[in-house]
Amino acid sequence: MNLLAVEKPARYMGDEMGSVRKDAAKLRIALAFPDVYEVGMSHLGLRILYQILNQMDNVAAERVYAPWPDMERQMEAEGTSLATLETATPLGECQIVAFTLQYELSYSNILNMMRLAGIPLLAAERNESHPLLLAGGPCAYNPEPLAPFFDAVLLGDGEEAIVEIAQTVLASTHAGEGRPALLERLAKIEGVYIPSFFTPQYNSDGTIAEITALKAQTSVRRRFLHDLDSASYPTEPVVPFMKTVHDRVAVEIARGCTRGCRFCQAGYVYRPLRERSPATILELVEKTLAATGYDEVSLLSLSSGDYSCVSPLITHLMQRYAQERIAVSLPSLRVGTLTDDLITEIKKVRKTGFTLAPEAGSERLRRVINKGISEADLLETAFNVYRAGWHSIKLYFMIGLPGETIEDVEQISILARQVKDQAKRAGTTGEVGVSVGSFVPKAHTPFQWEPQISIDQIRELQYQLHGDLKKRKLNFKWQDAPLSFMEGVFARGDRRLATVLVRAVELGCRFDGWGDHFSLDRWLQAFRECHIQPEWYLRRRELDEVLPWQHLECGVTREFLLKERDLALAEAATTDCRFGDCSACGVCDFSAIKNRLFQDAPLPPVSGQLPSDACSENAVRIRLRFAKQGAMRCLSHLELLTVFTRAVSRGKVPILFSQGFHPHPRFSFATATSVGVESVAEYMDMFVAPGVPADEIMQRLNRALPRGLRILEAVPTDTKSPSLSVLIDRTRYRITLAQEWSPGLAGLCADFLLRDEFVIQRKKKGEVQSIDLRAAVTELTSDGSTLHLVSRRGKAVEICRAITGDENLHADDIRVEKLEVIFSA
Repeated sequence: MNLLAVEKPARYMGDEMGSVRKDAAKLRIALAFPDVYEVGMSHLGLRILYQILNQMDNVAAERVYAPWPDMERQMEAEGTSLATLETATPLGECQIVAFTLQYELSYSNILNMMRLAGIPLLAAERNESHPLLLAGGPCAYNPEPLAPFFDAVLLGDGEEAIVEIAQTVLASTHAGEGRPALLERLAKIEGVYIPSFFTPQYNSDGTIAEITALKAQTSVRRRFLHDLDSASYPTEPVVPFMKTVHDRVAVEIARGCTRGCRFCQAGYVYRPLRERSPATILELVEKTLAATGYDEVSLLSLSSGDYSCVSPLITHLMQRYAQERIAVSLPSLRVGTLTDDLITEIKKVRKTGFTLAPEAGSERLRRVINKGISEADLLETAFNVYRAGWHSIKLYFMIGLPGETIEDVEQISILARQVKDQAKRAGTTGEVGVSVGSFVPKAHTPFQWEPQISIDQIRELQYQLHGDLKKRKLNFKWQDAPLSFMEGVFARGDRRLATVLVRAVELGCRFDGWGDHFSLDRWLQAFRECHIQPEWYLRRRELDEVLPWQHLECGVTREFLLKERDLALAEAATTDCRFGDCSACGVCDFSAIKNRLFQDAPLPPVSGQLPSDACSENAVRIRLRFAKQGAMRCLSHLELLTVFTRAVSRGKVPILFSQGFHPHPRFSFATATSVGVESVAEYMDMFVAPGVPADEIMQRLNRALPRGLRILEAVPTDTKSPSLSVLIDRTRYRITLAQEWSPGLAGLCADFLLRDEFVIQRKKKGEVQSIDLRAAVTELTSDGSTLHLVSRRGKAVEICRAITGDENLHADDIRVEKLEVIFSA
């Protein structure tokens, strides 16, 4: 596979720090994420399962992500099968392929990945010679549109269940059983749903008459992880070479939420609330920072501000890691939990804006959805945020909520303007951005019976909001109506949508969650050809109607959801059970399954120090020469910078930092070597605190760098000497072309050397530069199909084009080795 022919080679390189390769495993499991690498690598669930499975004997967990369209075209042209990153094992040769179902608009990617792997799409067409297709994640609570494709689906928490699944597959394989016997075994595991064991029957009007259980099991209840604090957690995760969506240490401080927002599926399917202890969180943070070299810690939960010890925990982490300039962030905050102390701590983090989610514009509608935020609370929070030094607040709302009126929509712009006015009250200036999504009814929520508004209705409301917000000088972002439409169809869809999915993928649907790749026309064509009306799935469901997911239990009872629906109609609140009486949702057994909180838990003394201002007068400048070989030649300059930033931290190199609000480690590269060039002559300067010899710096970095990057030389240098880019005079290359160039290459070199000039035009940052390649070349010889070149400037591939006269020559057509940098006297 030619990685230089695709846009971002780092997506497909593998061999990252923290990746695990187990060649001799008896059970190979491909953890498949149906989106691009930088999205999938940010997903915490797969990180957790990756560690748990790789800690098992005879089991190897490997990763695979949806290839971007440029890689897909190359795979199809070369006839290459989709394979794992760790061992390049084709998915069809793995024993299990486990997909995470995060988002309905990733379903087309799931089928496309199966197609690229050569795996039959329908479970009924596969046998024991094919991988077991497993699914899990939030969309597994209504997996019915995908049911014909999967052998098994895991509902609920995966930490313990995935071990039992792996052990069951190993035992079945050892016993020589076929696929039917394996499915019988898997069905006995709590939380595992076998779609082929259930068959829906339909009425003449298209609704479901009944869901027939073909085996003894009549329903499937989700799997519960009882104690989050003692659960396994990845402290040595895979560290990507490239920037990912969430490029930081992520520690899950709590799972579940008992606030009871009636539109929020996660708030119901992740119950009960289970917290990690502060002591465990601190231990996980310390270990993961040491293993990864990240410079930010994110404390994750559905509502991080609700964590029982959030203020002392944040204060402790800020103080502990201040000297190391580690930022701490809370990505999900709720208006009611933002105390003055918490805002004071958060403002110390490198943060450009503050996000609040009122969800609805009017207090009446917030009562309907049980949001529990008053207008006064929101405005007071905005005032405190502006007063603390922020200048930008983002507000998130939804349109199309049950019971919404035009007055409720009008209140969005009014409330947003009131928020902006709090900046003036705080004696400062402030901006407000309004982001509006469209309500999509989800399974296992009190609103699962409610209708979803149409594309035209969404657009009408968006148009109204655009005008209202523009008049009030507020910024407006919205989700495209067709994306919400498609999400709604599949969120409450049934098995009949499987044929639509197959046809849509055949028509070219991919990466539907990415607006520039989504095509509503292709999807509507697929619906027409399959004789399905997609709008039918957005309708109101009758309360006595059999729902496609009715045989799947998330723990919350149907009776509780109906009661919550009635309370919504009455605009009545349900209190948070962590502070009040039990709401009788049905999840807890009050023995093993219950809310687990750590209120008033003690924290150890802080051992960190404030950032040192050490600095320029005490700095030691180390000049490093390093090699960039093998797969590392595919790293871009920015990716190389990222790798070294993390290696410095992982290796405990006493790096000095720049001054200012966004301090950065003080090192710089000589030049930005082109992607694809191998080198043993890369140079960088690094400013460190005194006390650690240059040789020790080299050893520490080499222990922390990935294979293919190695420090070859480390020499102390005068801190006042010119920068590397000024000192470099010439660069020596060895360039290997295709063998067909061998007969005439010497003559082409001679002709090039006889030229007076060879000027090319290069566009850089919008400006056209003229470069004389002939003047840049100081030495040029050939040996067969190999060029030996010394040049002052110009890219090697540009010089090769000039010599050969082949304008179609690309970096992936030649091998370029950078052998030496010659410095000026």
